Amino acid sequence: MKEKKLKENKIITITAIINFIVAVLKITFGVLFSFSTLISDSIQSFIDFFTDIMSIVANRIGKRRANKTYPFGYGQVYYVANLITGFLLFLIGVFILYQFFFFTGTFTPSIKITIALLVVLLLKSIVVYLLNHYGRKYTSELMIESAKESKADFISTIVVLGVLLIAFFEEYIPSWINIDKIGSFGMALYVFYTSIKMMVLNVKGLLANDTENEELKQQIEQKLQKYEDIKLKKVKIIKMSSYYSVFLQIKTSDEMTIKEYIAYEKKIKSKLRSYNKLIRYIDVHPL
Repeated sequence: MKEKKLKENKIITITAIINFIVAVLKITFGVLFSFSTLISDSIQSFIDFFTDIMSIVANRIGKRRANKTYPFGYGQVYYVANLITGFLLFLIGVFILYQFFFFTGTFTPSIKITIALLVVLLLKSIVVYLLNHYGRKYTSELMIESAKESKADFISTIVVLGVLLIAFFEEYIPSWINIDKIGSFGMALYVFYTSIKMMVLNVKGLLANDTENEELKQQIEQKLQKYEDIKLKKVKIIKMSSYYSVFLQIKTSDEMTIKEYIAYEKKIKSKLRSYNKLIRYIDVHPL
């Protein structure tokens, strides 16, 4: 489990570095060529980078064992991290809208910026591939969700490329139509939609994360019935983002030694994780 976590964090770190490079390329070329749509899109890439960092931090905090202060673990940190990201994304949308009204630069399409966007698309495709491939390999919902966000950034960059290609034919477009402005406004609407959706989903997660999964609870009870030397007294399941934390209270026989108990605990954790890949954290407390 620890090795898997290290590999998961390593892949996310690599994609975070690529996302940062992509964001810097976008904002640099956006400012140099007064391309407000690309400047707006660069914010999406910076958010992707920030989300990767938040995922690594949340991963480290979320894996901590339950204690007296947090008897059901630190699963809520995933919702809190995503909620913060959603709020920041909303503020970014406000900035993009401000830029739409007050940005006065004149955009002139160029082959150089076209090549830069193609390089960006190549880098983003690498990010999506890494997150999807290793997300499936390590059964990591965290990486799979990050892949979806990176795919959204990839699509938004294609939209920017489309705006750029249309701008090459601006002489055939009425002068009162500003393609760059339209692209920037569309990007603002997209960011608002994404941020509000993210905040709503994670607020719901925070409010409903203590809802028991009765079906999973019964399945766990059935799986542990075969252990004759222990008796399951209580099962508590907490949904944490895409994963589950399972908290077990067991009664052991009086003759059981510490060594035997540790062996049983390892068997229980191994059995439950192999049974359901979404069970990430398991705490076993003997009575």
